[in-house]
Amino acid sequence: MSFSYSGNPKDSDIDLCRFLIGDTDETDYIMTDEELQYLIDTYTNMNALQYNLFDRTATKFARTCVKKTLGPMSEDATARLNFYKEQAKSFKQKMVGAGISQPNYSRPKIFNVGMQSNPPWRPYENGVL
Repeated sequence: MSFSYSGNPKDSDIDLCRFLIGDTDETDYIMTDEELQYLIDTYTNMNALQYNLFDRTATKFARTCVKKTLGPMSEDATARLNFYKEQAKSFKQKMVGAGISQPNYSRPKIFNVGMQSNPPWRPYENGVL
C-alpha cells in the first residue's frame, strides 16, 4: 500500500484523482495508489471516474464520521461526508445527462420567423373544408 503525490495533477492520473478529492496529505490519506489505479483502469469516462472517486470517498467517511464531544469541545465530521456525497451526486447526474446523444442532421437546419404559425382556421368556407 503506497501513497504518492507530486503536487502537480498534470504529472499522472493518480495525482489528478488525489487533487480532485483533496487527498494530498501523506500523513492522512484517503485512498492508496493501488485503489486509485483500480478506479482509473475500471472507469474510462471522466464523469464515471469522478462519480466513483467521490462515492468511494463518501463511503469511507461514512464509516468514520462520528460526532465527538469532550467537554466544551466537539467535532462533527458530517459536513465533510455531505460534501463528498453531494459531489458524487452531481457527477452521477452528469453521467446520466451525458448518455443522451445529439441527432445528426443530414440537411442544414433552416428556420424562418413564423414558420410554425398556422393560418387562421375557417370552417366550411364556401362549402369546402
